[in-house]
Amino acid sequence: MECMTTKVGENNETITQPKRQFLTQEEAIKHCKYMNSLPDRTSKVAPYKCTTCHKFHVGRNGKTIKEKEKLNKKQLKEILHPKDYKPPRFFTGFKVVGKIDL
Repeated sequence: MECMTTKVGENNETITQPKRQFLTQEEAIKHCKYMNSLPDRTSKVAPYKCTTCHKFHVGRNGKTIKEKEKLNKKQLKEILHPKDYKPPRFFTGFKVVGKIDL
């Protein structure tokens, strides 16, 4: 089951899109840190566990971002471009846990 989000488009039409899903809270937190560090982001996002699909999603929590002013350029660069993190493009539903030689 896939969770959907709705938003209003340019001509007041309703647009429905699938929500981005994360298997673990750690993945969702990494994505939130990435999203919160973007320069055009004004409201903070936080992970939450969905009661419908029982996976993690990212949503706004109503707070504004003030930490960007306190971060120096090196810290901001590490958050924006972490070495081991790539923002997820889609969720396939499968996770490789091992390898079997036949």
